[in-house]
Amino acid sequence: MSLSHVFITHTAKVKAPTNKGDINKFYNRPVNLNHLIIVVALYLVATANISFFKHMLTIYPLSNNLGFLISTASLLFALIWLVCQLLCYRPIAKIVLIALVLIASVCSYFTDGYGTIFDRIMLINSLQTDQAEVIGLMAPSFFVHLLLLGVLPAFVISQIRIKHTTWRRAILQKTASLVMVIALIGLCLLPFGDQYASFFRQHKMVRSYANPIMPIYSVVKLGLDYADELRRPDTLILHATDAKRVTPVVTSRKGKPKPKLMVFVVGETARADHISFNGYKRNTMPLLAQQSNIYSFTKATSCGTSTAYSVPCMFSYANRENYDTDNAAYNENVLDTLHKQGVNVIWRDNNSSAKGVADRVTFEDYKTPDNNPICDNECRDIGMLNGFGTIIHSDGAPKDTLILLHQMGNHGPAYYQRYPKAFETFKPVCKTNELSKCDAQSVINGYDNALRYTDYFLNSVIETLKPYEQTYDVVMVYMSDHGESLGENNIYLHGLPYSIAPDAQKQVPLIIWSPSDNGIDAKSNDKSSLTNMINQPVSHDFITPTLLSFFNITTDEVAAAPTFFKPTT
Repeated sequence: MSLSHVFITHTAKVKAPTNKGDINKFYNRPVNLNHLIIVVALYLVATANISFFKHMLTIYPLSNNLGFLISTASLLFALIWLVCQLLCYRPIAKIVLIALVLIASVCSYFTDGYGTIFDRIMLINSLQTDQAEVIGLMAPSFFVHLLLLGVLPAFVISQIRIKHTTWRRAILQKTASLVMVIALIGLCLLPFGDQYASFFRQHKMVRSYANPIMPIYSVVKLGLDYADELRRPDTLILHATDAKRVTPVVTSRKGKPKPKLMVFVVGETARADHISFNGYKRNTMPLLAQQSNIYSFTKATSCGTSTAYSVPCMFSYANRENYDTDNAAYNENVLDTLHKQGVNVIWRDNNSSAKGVADRVTFEDYKTPDNNPICDNECRDIGMLNGFGTIIHSDGAPKDTLILLHQMGNHGPAYYQRYPKAFETFKPVCKTNELSKCDAQSVINGYDNALRYTDYFLNSVIETLKPYEQTYDVVMVYMSDHGESLGENNIYLHGLPYSIAPDAQKQVPLIIWSPSDNGIDAKSNDKSSLTNMINQPVSHDFITPTLLSFFNITTDEVAAAPTFFKPTT
């Protein structure tokens, strides 16, 4: 063997590991944390804010707003970069970044698909959503979206090695990064000060689509509110402490007053402009149209745009302007007053819950076949009428009774599941919970079919009440908790902040069935008669004083408050 061959062989043996080591170093090279944060921030801007940029382009067309749009995108990047810098420190940095990527992917799915805004109220609504409703929102595309835009990037982040630095160097780098972020924010804002002033003042809704800025802000706000809640008193704040019963009007032939019987149907996700009584082109209320003594209000508005907010507000002593969802649980509501005054109050629920309203009265869960005899793929609202006579005669002698029926109604997005097949009148129907993938008419068809089932349910309530007209002063009140967006301006479902929510989410149906001899002023010339009230602006604020008035209970707390109707005098 020659000397040159030995030298070459030795060189190869020495250099081969070195080349392999270079390759390993290339793939396993530690990454500076600040550089990783910048990459993740850019990734979130690009993948989790499609809805934000779509809305921006609608308001500011690219052709003559290029500079402002670039500035807005840079500002969004700077804000996400700032949030990451404030949250990320080496021991927990990867955990935080992975969490942000996963949160952003989940939120962007619902924001892009349904126009959902993850504000504080939406988070509360999400926390109070039951398992069945969560499953109803899940679709194959959700898991694909989560995998591609959430899980895979999160896995990549988990495999990256973060470069170790001394604590002094880390502080200097963190400080330098924060200075650069603040400088970038200033650089974005200063050249377009006038446009940003207009944008921040007039387009709050668009800002709410910034992801994950809005969800993080809402979580922080919810946490602060929870901390405040821990400091609140454990005892209830009493209301209507001066409440008393007054002598009712004599309406029976025997000269004795009849007891009161009201069924109050708490509707779900029904919008006023899809009610045929209100001029809608389709006959969504064919059975009620055949009933006499029906009064449909044309200008009724809700307290909120979600069930978690609206239902407690509906029965609160506070008006919409001063209602505080955080304090609602610590305040008595009108059902408490009615119960204290001897009214038999029963809440039957085929929705997620009574949202705390019925905590101190009789509550019955009808989302289970154990109580609801009419269940197929889900338990139906009509099952809440089961055993109605048992309620009325539970204590022997007739007594004032309020029965509240909380519907599943038109709860979306799977409208096609809210009614039995026999009610599928309008076709074709969107048969998925991914509404944005269906054409607009098929979404509306499913929604209107669900309204026809509500028509059937309300008609059944009336027919159930009719046999009691001789014994009771009977009335049915139906009012939805909030409305629904059906794709207008690419917005679906509900839950937008009230100040920016479209009318479709705030204008709700209010339908009252009131027989002529039940002690309610229906058709007189008085301004407060039902006939004259149906075209007047009314709201959820009217519910509490109306209930008290119907059951002949007075209190200074609502003495001057308007009602849907007045007792005859």
